[in-house]
Amino acid sequence: MNTAAPISRRHFCRVTALASGALLVHVQALGEIAVRRRDHNAKATPFSPGAFVSIDPNGQITIIVARPEIGQGVRTSLPMLVAEEMDADWASIRVEQAEGVDAAAYGDQYAGGSQSVRNGWDPLRRAGALARTMLVAAAASQWGVDPSSCTTSHSTVHHPPTGRRLSYGVLTTAAAQLPVPTDVTLKNPAAYSIIGHPTRQVDGDAIVHGTERFGIDVRIPGMRVASVERAPVIGARVLSVDDAAARAIPGVRDVITIDADALPGFGDNSPRPPNGVAVIADSTWIALKGRRALRVTWSAGAAAEDSADRRAECQRLAALPPERVVRNDGDVVRAFVGAARTLEAVYELPLVAHAPMEPMNCVADVRADRCDIWAPTQNPAGARDVAARITGLPPAAVTVHITRSGGGFGRRFYSDFVGEAAALSRAIRGPVQVVWTREDDIQHDFYRPASCHVMRGALDDRGQIVAWSQYLINAQRGEFLRWQLPAGVTSLPAGDELGPYDFPAGFVPNLRLAATALHSPVPLGQWRSVEESTNVFVYQCFIDELAHLAGRDPLDYRLALIGASTTMPLEGRGSYDAQRLRHVFELAAREARWGTPLPAGMGRGIAGAYANHAYVAMVAEVEVDSQRDIHVHRIVAAADLGTVVNPLGAAAQIEGSIIFGLSAALKHEITVAKGRVTQSNFTDFPVIRMNEAPTIELHFLRSAGPPLSGGEPGVPATAPAVANAIFAATGIRVRRLPIRRVDLAAS
Repeated sequence: MNTAAPISRRHFCRVTALASGALLVHVQALGEIAVRRRDHNAKATPFSPGAFVSIDPNGQITIIVARPEIGQGVRTSLPMLVAEEMDADWASIRVEQAEGVDAAAYGDQYAGGSQSVRNGWDPLRRAGALARTMLVAAAASQWGVDPSSCTTSHSTVHHPPTGRRLSYGVLTTAAAQLPVPTDVTLKNPAAYSIIGHPTRQVDGDAIVHGTERFGIDVRIPGMRVASVERAPVIGARVLSVDDAAARAIPGVRDVITIDADALPGFGDNSPRPPNGVAVIADSTWIALKGRRALRVTWSAGAAAEDSADRRAECQRLAALPPERVVRNDGDVVRAFVGAARTLEAVYELPLVAHAPMEPMNCVADVRADRCDIWAPTQNPAGARDVAARITGLPPAAVTVHITRSGGGFGRRFYSDFVGEAAALSRAIRGPVQVVWTREDDIQHDFYRPASCHVMRGALDDRGQIVAWSQYLINAQRGEFLRWQLPAGVTSLPAGDELGPYDFPAGFVPNLRLAATALHSPVPLGQWRSVEESTNVFVYQCFIDELAHLAGRDPLDYRLALIGASTTMPLEGRGSYDAQRLRHVFELAAREARWGTPLPAGMGRGIAGAYANHAYVAMVAEVEVDSQRDIHVHRIVAAADLGTVVNPLGAAAQIEGSIIFGLSAALKHEITVAKGRVTQSNFTDFPVIRMNEAPTIELHFLRSAGPPLSGGEPGVPATAPAVANAIFAATGIRVRRLPIRRVDLAAS
């Protein structure tokens, strides 16, 4: 059945005439739709689009994507939504990245929270449907027929009774003169020919052939290159600089101290860079050579900061009452007193870095009246605002050219590297590219918070969970990022990393979530899948422990806990469907042949969650050899992502999430000693290599609902599935990440 999508007339923008006849269709993130026609004698009327579709008289269809492409595939999936409803010929579609930041024109332009396709689902389809409706009306008018007797396909309007047809290009001039319809009809999903069909990334060939331009590839006339020696100790300041040797190197143009503490504040959720000394040179290599020749004297900074001390402090606080009770269902104390069996376990997770393949970089060209920024950013508006604050220019005078990013994972949501480039360009009065090294990237990141979780569970005489307690101790990213505080509060309340909490909250009658906040100078920030990456590891491992204590199969135990409930409240995010969670557990288990025998030394583990707006469960098959080394051979994942717009892109996202999560589970740890980050490169912060990667089998549940998320929900379940498999293989519980060897991580 077709769906009517009403469009308010008061949201239409005025229409002007265009001699070229090009038809341009726009739709705002909130659902506003407009059409404009331009004329060589008249300027276009301002309007508020969120997706921009143009059809030239020659038939060329161009779709502009406003969201940054960071590897999640939006340059393909978002145009697919428009092209589907247009009935456009996908092979002839041209995709362009939006130029600049314009909230009125495009709405939100950030890439984060796995929201791009979810937020674009309705407005972008409406944009395509509006274009199709007007083109059909134009053809029907020329033929003198009822529009309902016409069909569309491959950028052509057909009239089956007479066999007539007209291409979209031929119809643009006539369509642009028609009144804008007050509603459009969206296609029946059964008729989709683009949405739901595996589609290659539009820039895939360019990436393979090395012609795709990433941020680090940007070159503009007169550009210098900067390499920055940043504070080696967190919070240290520059006391003095001996730059004579650096300045003596041919090609070194300048040496500039960046007093980041003196820069204007970047605002909520936008940290400034560390203090540093920049070498400006003719090339990257000369800048690096000059940087190595610097002799910088630094202040002490946070020299007392130490990961080992932080861990000891967590253990001390774990024995004390929590600072804050975040949630308190039922009567937890009474339930523990009356329980048949109880269990306590402490889980620990380290600081971890993002480490995208492309290190941070940015080109800035600051002039007296304008500023141009070329950046691989997840947050173009944030980059613009930071550049405006540093230059003193109005935001409208700053143009952010959004380049493709070589990974983001949350790191590129921040604009510290943009601030460096803007400050240096202003200082030298010319364009400059700041290029970070891998060491810079790992040692000056905004890390996922380390955390300690004290877990307590109580079972009745039938083995059912009657009480659940989670006590979190950690330094919160919101404190470092200076999040806006609730009214009447002087410090960020403890426990922000606990929520929103989905499972087993609501399934256990007596549940308490509590927290105590540590205060640390270590830079913290969002990391792919954010708090779910830690919480899901903890509660999916602990449920496994309780299942073993109850003498139950871990899968059956989870399914029994979910029961027949359907809609479950989710604090801060409405609700979710617990039966969809059940179905991904069942599908993953069935495809992995859960319960069938494995060779000695191998085990299967299961984990899953509703996390980051989607449902994912997985089974890991893991071998622990005689040396206690871990080999993850196979991961079978089931995902309910709602309507899957591009199965190829969605599969790549889930598979990439699993590899990302596996790297964190087995290898990733950032430690701080005397205020310095110990790790520096992939030698001591390694990622999963090709020969270590497991076979990944991915299965999507069919869903008629709107798209959910794809970029993050595969991360959280990976580590607990592996940890639970290790227990199945060895009987040893893993309660601390990373799991480098089982004997070192054993409880």
